[in-house]
Amino acid sequence: VGGYGRRFVPGQSLSLWRAMACRWLDLSDARLVERRGGLIPVGGILSRIGSARGLLVGDAAGAPSPLTAGGLDPCLRLAALAADVTGRWLATGDPAELARYDGRRFRSRFVSRLLMRRVFCGLATRGMVDLAFAALATPPGHAFARHVFFGRGSFPDVGVPLSTLASKS
Repeated sequence: VGGYGRRFVPGQSLSLWRAMACRWLDLSDARLVERRGGLIPVGGILSRIGSARGLLVGDAAGAPSPLTAGGLDPCLRLAALAADVTGRWLATGDPAELARYDGRRFRSRFVSRLLMRRVFCGLATRGMVDLAFAALATPPGHAFARHVFFGRGSFPDVGVPLSTLASKS
């Protein structure tokens, strides 16, 4: 479960989710094994994600989508770049290799998602949310939503195909 920090009560939301899930799932034999939680950074990728001491990847780098909080694709892409940068830096010692792992090169790609998140965060009533979704159903709104959700992947191309990493192992 998730929500906006100031308007979100995790325990209450989890209880509501469980009640809804019981409508579709038989949870009579289910037992709680572990409960985890934490904040997902959704403010866009951090500017400084690497140094000679380490590289931040995935959630730690702020890579989850500011709009959906989805983070698997960005994590895999950053991991591919981190592996490539690390291998080249260890082989050459060239600081320019480490400089390739810079969050600033990705930040501009999050602008539309950050803008949309701010808009939705400011919607205080159900009616306002309904109006926003109606606006997204218009041709310009649809084009904007398509760009935000499906344009250029969930994370910018890092220039390192994931398939090349698999072939090196």
